[in-house]
Amino acid sequence: MLVSPFAGRISKHVGVGITLRGGLLQAIIGLASMGMISNLPLLIVMRILFVGGIALAVPSLVSLVGQVGGKMRGIAVSVYTFILFTGTSFGPIISLQLMNHVSYLITFLLLACILCIGLLAACLIHHEEAGELNSQ
Repeated sequence: MLVSPFAGRISKHVGVGITLRGGLLQAIIGLASMGMISNLPLLIVMRILFVGGIALAVPSLVSLVGQVGGKMRGIAVSVYTFILFTGTSFGPIISLQLMNHVSYLITFLLLACILCIGLLAACLIHHEEAGELNSQ
């Protein structure tokens, strides 16, 4: 989570959308790899990759929701926060049920597929940068 404070600086250089997509892609690679790796040092590296990707994606997503929300940005961020906490509440339950019924590999791959849906959704978002929005 030490990467999270740098998400703003990275977003200024490359843009919020690219930071979000890059963070999600990093998280997908880390999560999918965790189910396939049994080497502990490599598993730790993949876990750090996953957490780093999430640490980049979450602040970027909050910023993007605020930009796209426009005048309703408070409500948009509140809805986003509700969805985020719903996912963090049900995620561990779903993960444990999957691990009890299928292999670890399938569990991590399915969770990575859920992140892939988020990446696809992030790729479909087209917005103007904040400076362009304020000039209109």
